[in-house]
Amino acid sequence: MAAFRATAEAFRAVVSTEMDKGEVSRAVSDHIPAELSYDCRACAARHVSGALFQQAGLAGGVRLVVSGRSARLAPLAQWPGPPEAAAGTAALVLAYLRLHGPATVGDVAGFLGTTATELRRVWPSGLAEMRVDGRSAWLSADRLDALRTAEPGPLVRLLPPGDPFLQARDRDLLVPERAHQQQLWRMLGNPGALLVAGEVAGTWRARQAARGRLELTVTPFARLSKRIGREVDAEAETVGAARGATEVRVRVDTD
Repeated sequence: MAAFRATAEAFRAVVSTEMDKGEVSRAVSDHIPAELSYDCRACAARHVSGALFQQAGLAGGVRLVVSGRSARLAPLAQWPGPPEAAAGTAALVLAYLRLHGPATVGDVAGFLGTTATELRRVWPSGLAEMRVDGRSAWLSADRLDALRTAEPGPLVRLLPPGDPFLQARDRDLLVPERAHQQQLWRMLGNPGALLVAGEVAGTWRARQAARGRLELTVTPFARLSKRIGREVDAEAETVGAARGATEVRVRVDTD
């Protein structure tokens, strides 16, 4: 809570008008105690951790201002001040388990940016316990029937990089091959995921090649059948429509 409050107060001191995220990050990093920042090799600078920066903004009275493809930070009107104590964590645990369960305490703690020790203090009761890959995992009791009867769907989807499905912390279960994990979850610039029958089957990226034309490169983990290839093309058209493209070209990278 001390780290959370210090960062929230830094946000309030720094963001007095609409500002770029990078500018805010540098200023917040200068305002917080040194032990709350770290040396980032990717940025070649010392700054506040990404998780703390994202979580403390709202408590620090900061809102997101979106205009087209750009997003800036601005003061939040009628800010009541940073919270005095954590509250509502159990509800977040239940929400995570509904989407990503069964999950371990460590999985949920990693998603929320805390430790398993702290999370156990507010861990909700009435959950169903089971074993997944030899570890204790938990699920809301009212979801047991859905779990027992679940079957993989035939859908093919191009999930965007920030899709909630990809935010689960049990990555070894979601994508067993370590090399495939490294392709999907990168330090910067994650690709999207190709989902086939409920399994992550590859990655994809989009590039605006010309006015109105979108180029999608799909990199499957294994060779795709002709049927799946056709469904990928159909999904690409949906991506193009969402991005306002008049033409979509798909390239399947099998190297």
